[in-house]
Amino acid sequence: MRQKLLCLVAVLGLAGCGGAQHLQGSDAASDRSSLDAARSALNEGEAGTSLAIARGVLASQPDNVAALAQQGDAQAAMGDRLSAEASYQHALKLSPHDVRTRLGLAKLQLRDNLPAAEAGFRAILADSPKNPIVLNDLGYVLDLQERHAEAQKMYIEALVSDPNRLSVRVNLALSMALSGHAAEAEKMLRDLAMNAGATSKVRLDFALAQVIAGHDRDAVQTMSADLSPEEAQSALQGMEQFKPTPVIATGPAPAAK
Repeated sequence: MRQKLLCLVAVLGLAGCGGAQHLQGSDAASDRSSLDAARSALNEGEAGTSLAIARGVLASQPDNVAALAQQGDAQAAMGDRLSAEASYQHALKLSPHDVRTRLGLAKLQLRDNLPAAEAGFRAILADSPKNPIVLNDLGYVLDLQERHAEAQKMYIEALVSDPNRLSVRVNLALSMALSGHAAEAEKMLRDLAMNAGATSKVRLDFALAQVIAGHDRDAVQTMSADLSPEEAQSALQGMEQFKPTPVIATGPAPAAK
């Protein structure tokens, strides 16, 4: 199941970790605006643009911690793990307790070392116990380890701190779907997916909950807003592996003759 979850995250880009951190320190307004644009670009899947903006800030301010973290985020999104780690390490030397940088390093472990990623998130949480982004990321890595009940506790704590954080609400619903509460998850995600400002990613998350609940036809209709019929069918096949395994009832053994 863990490998299936990782594969689905890679293919569909499910809610996953993260959310924007507010910049800290005394950055100039123009640099702050540039880095806001870099984050927006990354959130929209434009990692190359995000990286170019971050590098533009670093050209004049090579020790700008926020820009280094943004550069690392973009490099990680592009699959350049070594460069991302170098960017984060540079930032940590300048600001050892920077939450965003520490989160970036922990996320680098998600693909091949889930216990290390969990340890990283827990260390950050010890210093920032009510940070909804850290709680969300910790919940995510717990879900990847099939520890759904623990994950849901993290999401609920995150929502106490920030009730409107979309990524947490989506992750909570998906965790519920994966742990046998697909109908509740489907209801939670329907409201989010039908919102006028809903993203394609949220609609795919809703479709996954529909599939787990056994509503394949509805899921295909949901995905048709963003995918071609062929793409929707391909996505459906990937999602079907998360359907609960039917329990085959067995009667008493026949009496011996």
